[in-house]
Amino acid sequence: MRNKLWNIWCHAVVACYGMTVVRPRLSVPVCLVGAFVVIALMDVPVTNSGQLPVAGGLASTAPQSEATSHGPTRSLHLALPELPSSTHMEQAEALAVKLVAGFGVKLPVALEFSDWILEASARQRMEPELIASLVFAESSFRKYAQSHVGAVGPAQVRPHYWGAFCGNADLNDPEENIYCGTQVLGYLLERCEGDQRCALSAYNIGMNSKRFAAGLRYIDKIDRHMQTLKTVSL
Repeated sequence: MRNKLWNIWCHAVVACYGMTVVRPRLSVPVCLVGAFVVIALMDVPVTNSGQLPVAGGLASTAPQSEATSHGPTRSLHLALPELPSSTHMEQAEALAVKLVAGFGVKLPVALEFSDWILEASARQRMEPELIASLVFAESSFRKYAQSHVGAVGPAQVRPHYWGAFCGNADLNDPEENIYCGTQVLGYLLERCEGDQRCALSAYNIGMNSKRFAAGLRYIDKIDRHMQTLKTVSL
């Protein structure tokens, strides 16, 4: 301790000598005291964290506790969401090609109808091949087809019977007609407790009709159309 104080005192004397040479009016006692204090402070050891040592080591341990209070850092590798395999337009184009190859529909007509069919299938959670087969069986993709019983449009919906059910949609609009026909089929599917053959028969001949043979022929026709679309070579 004495050696340390002696070193500080010697440094203070040397510093004050230099200062009095530069500034003669500077008081020597004041210079010695000031130099002693400054050199003493400069000689205080500083910890690695940049904190002055304090009795008990509290200051020196504080930064360490703060650094370790949150635990080690970890790198999270978040998986990117899977992108859809194809866009709606690509799906519509693929379905249109099937309609051309399977049913002989002209490409411009197939492209237009495939867009509506995909939208309708998404709304009612049905296979687009099922809806396309129904439209082909009902109207052969004619936008303004009419039957002798009053059914209209590609899906052959009766406005006086299903118009209100479909929210008074314009059933002469082929797009709205397909949406309504798919909605009706979805309703019949619920009535039939998920039995697709029952729902298709009811769509064609009515829910309580006894024309069972006609209903079976319609079901077989839809099944053949669906099989054609699912097995067509693109």
